[in-house]
Amino acid sequence: MTAAARDRLRHELLPPGRRYLALPSRRHPLVVAEDRPAVLSYVRESLLAVPPPLPTWLYPAARAALTVPAVRRCMPGLTIPTRDAAVVTDRGAEQLPDGTRVDGTVEQLLAGAGPLVLLEHSHDPAARIILLMFPTGSDRPALAVKIPVGPVGAAAVVREAERLRAVTALPLGRLRQTVPTVVGLLRHADLPALATTALLGVPMLVAYHRPGHHTRREPVYGDFGAAAAWLADFQSGTEGDTVPLDLGPRVAQVLDHRPDNHRARRELDTLRRRLRRYTAPTTAVHGDFWAGNVLLREGRVSGVVDWEHARTAGSPLADPARFVVAYCEYLDRHTRPGRRVPGHPGLVAGEPGAALAHALDGTGWYPRLVRAFLASALRRLGLPLACGRDAVLAELAAVAAEATDPGFADAQTRAFVRLAAAEESS
Repeated sequence: MTAAARDRLRHELLPPGRRYLALPSRRHPLVVAEDRPAVLSYVRESLLAVPPPLPTWLYPAARAALTVPAVRRCMPGLTIPTRDAAVVTDRGAEQLPDGTRVDGTVEQLLAGAGPLVLLEHSHDPAARIILLMFPTGSDRPALAVKIPVGPVGAAAVVREAERLRAVTALPLGRLRQTVPTVVGLLRHADLPALATTALLGVPMLVAYHRPGHHTRREPVYGDFGAAAAWLADFQSGTEGDTVPLDLGPRVAQVLDHRPDNHRARRELDTLRRRLRRYTAPTTAVHGDFWAGNVLLREGRVSGVVDWEHARTAGSPLADPARFVVAYCEYLDRHTRPGRRVPGHPGLVAGEPGAALAHALDGTGWYPRLVRAFLASALRRLGLPLACGRDAVLAELAAVAAEATDPGFADAQTRAFVRLAAAEESS
């Protein structure tokens, strides 16, 4: 979607006559927040971070700017032009042109809405804008609405609704409160939008990107410990039949159609033979269990979001391995290529997959933590420790297969080949 089309979508969604702040800039906003103290407090505590390659001094500067009203008035704002008053009709359930059943419109939901925060973190073909809706007088959002920017995103929205409903029908026990509830599928511009309950907590990735977090042992141990505890509860309540371990769905088929795929396919075949020597019970799988989708509150997982890749029965190693792969992805991104990564002796920034190779084969507190995290999951499932590295390789291949950006997909594939070859040689 072009920048003009995104501007048009923002203007359609945000009510005029209110002041909004665009962060980090008006031209390329990731967060558009209504200028109200309660909303900005939520942004400051739950959303504000400085991702690479931005300098870390921006974080305290942005916190101060959002706190001090006089400074805040100088920040870039968005003005939504006044539009003709829309006639909001009380429309019941209907069908979109593709046959998807919807329960109303986003326009109806926004009629008389309280404060809003709009998130635009993705610009790939499946991108969706997320609208967080605050009840009047509340300092926390109650609803999250995913609005696709095109047909690919629309299919993902419908798929997530279906899979969320399937997962919430499982015997989750006390974890049920950590999974969003589907409020309904709505219509916006002849595309479906998904409304769910909003969960409390700070995304783990937000804290990860705050200065000093991922370079220090204590907060990183806390992240892995919280993830391990949630996964243990999630999997123990959803165990199914015992089956051989395997690659993720369609990984081999997708990578087979990528350029220069011969080495990747050979390594995948070898990896698959090793995996299928072992069996484990299937469990429910989130499918994209990484720090960006995990919310924390008081050191515990308070919510897990983005369930479009979920399965009610899959490999119990997929989620722990995905967490490791993704946590390593940004470990060296705050450091210039060729330089040593602070807090991680032996890790040099720059080469794709360097942090993952360090975690699997290096020495120091972080590799010990990663191996202990994997070992805990393997012991719980009755699997040998040797499966841990292979599970991570399988999930790295899955990340490469799922990637929509060609450059990122190629980097992940090359990292997989390099690490798989190192496994064979050892």
